[in-house]
Amino acid sequence: MILDFENLSEGKKYSTLSNTIFPRPIAWITTQDEEIINLAPFSYFTPLSSEPPLLIVSIAHKEDGTQKDTFANILKHKVCTINLAHKDLLGDLINSSEELPHEISECEKFNIETKHILAGFPPMVANAKCALFCEFVKTIDLGNRYEPLILEIKKIYIDDDSVDDKNHIHLENIGRVGMEFLVDSVRVH
Repeated sequence: MILDFENLSEGKKYSTLSNTIFPRPIAWITTQDEEIINLAPFSYFTPLSSEPPLLIVSIAHKEDGTQKDTFANILKHKVCTINLAHKDLLGDLINSSEELPHEISECEKFNIETKHILAGFPPMVANAKCALFCEFVKTIDLGNRYEPLILEIKKIYIDDDSVDDKNHIHLENIGRVGMEFLVDSVRVH
């Protein structure tokens, strides 16, 4: 079967991509504006290069064309923290995907504990085993409501228990397959 993307709706394009390019990692992004900590997951996310250490995350604007808080906060403050979630954090990750007004923190509403471990960057999710502390590089204008951000990883936190004696990293990050989550190689609705 050949699907012609020129003849598919945005929803059909999304479902086709999200069910063929998988598992997709999830960038669970912490940003901060004033005292409000914003936390939201994005699954259009992947590394771009090792030198410099760059990644890309695509954030769609809201249906009305305005920027999501995560996007606006990154542009304003030029930093973010990307948490990588594991199975014990799946419920919190799902909850934090709810769109809330700017002045309401997902962390406060859903009792998601955070901790500041690196000056100049938003806090990380306290129980995350890995967090990437990133600086904004640039956006890419695609001419639609999606606007990918290129970010440079400046520092990375890895839980000591996730690194073995040979310095090999062992993480069990949650991924996405279509609308389902991939946890320990098992699809979860």
